[in-house]
Amino acid sequence: MKKVDELLNNFNAKIDYDGLIDRFMNEPTTKKFILDHDLTRDQIIKSAHIFLTYIEEYKTCNDCHSLEDCKLQTKGFTPHLTYHNNRIQIEYENCRYNQNRSANNISAMYIPKRIFEASLEDMDLIGESRKLIHAYMHKFLKNDLKENFMKGMYISGKYGSGKTYVLAALANELAKQGKKIIFAYYPDLVRELKSSIGNGDLEEKIRQLKVIEILFLDDIGGEYFSKFIRDEVLGSILQHRLLDNKPTFFSSNFPIQELVNVIKESNTQQETVSAFRIIQRIKRMTEEFILKDMPRIS
Repeated sequence: MKKVDELLNNFNAKIDYDGLIDRFMNEPTTKKFILDHDLTRDQIIKSAHIFLTYIEEYKTCNDCHSLEDCKLQTKGFTPHLTYHNNRIQIEYENCRYNQNRSANNISAMYIPKRIFEASLEDMDLIGESRKLIHAYMHKFLKNDLKENFMKGMYISGKYGSGKTYVLAALANELAKQGKKIIFAYYPDLVRELKSSIGNGDLEEKIRQLKVIEILFLDDIGGEYFSKFIRDEVLGSILQHRLLDNKPTFFSSNFPIQELVNVIKESNTQQETVSAFRIIQRIKRMTEEFILKDMPRIS
């Protein structure tokens, strides 16, 4: 079988896209995916590298006979194709040989496969802020939420400071305890919620975010601004979780006080009040931490 880079990274040869499409239509799983989502030729060509990677990994999984024989980078997880907001992606779930079912407790929305690899033991503890975050995470893990509610965390820091990794490591540990979790990349979640308006399933998606045991919202403030999403969706979700003592975790490029300027459309009094309502709910739900040091590169 030709590797993906042999087919797509050979700039000296013209890529036979029609041949690639024929190949995708001859594979039962990719053919079904293409037909189910009524993909156009341009969509297939644009995501050719994703289809090739999927086919290669899918066949590797089918030829595998035990967890010890797993040859994928994400050991113990099998690929499947997803289609969100006109974007084709590969997501991963436990394979048939993976006996550690903790990942099944995490519903990862628009999050790359590294969420399944994040580990509390591998967390970089350089700098005082990371040590404080690490201590709070251990305290949260030891706490009995049924007996004693404990706030989530709001972690801000520069791009690349490791905010997502920190939250993913905690989510994995909580999943091992049997906690049910939604871990969502917030900008893509917003796009998904917007596309659900008028489809009849928006209320159900909001309900799931309200009632899930523990919610992680990654990169809040990085989304395309929408007053409707801010006030009617996010505000409703946060209010419900606040009143129901359901822990919620956030990451953002902005400290909480700066976030208010990101989530308001203008400087009018009404907009400022609406934005501050969200900020006050987040403050009541979380302990704030600012990652001031960049992680070491191993």
